[in-house]
Amino acid sequence: MDYAILTKDGDTESTRSVIVDISLGGLQVRSRTPFEAGAKYMLEIGRGNTSPIAVHAESLHSMPIDESDLYSTGFRLTPATAMERIEWVEYVHCVFKAQGEMLTG
Repeated sequence: MDYAILTKDGDTESTRSVIVDISLGGLQVRSRTPFEAGAKYMLEIGRGNTSPIAVHAESLHSMPIDESDLYSTGFRLTPATAMERIEWVEYVHCVFKAQGEMLTG
């Protein structure tokens, strides 16, 4: 699991979250804070020893998770540049590759 720091456009405060699902078009995170549906965010994703990536995204929904103090939030990626898109594709590729290697042992 990787972490993401999300900052709503126009805000200075950030929210930490954990990435639980990714795809080429978006991701789902868990956090202690709900995110405003339809709002635009900048996501910064840590990658261990490699520099973090940053990509723009829009919050689609934020729902409380039963019997916990967490929220599940889905984001649709809205890369602002070709470089953001390329970095995201490379990140997703690395995650899927690592998952495949774990499964094949």
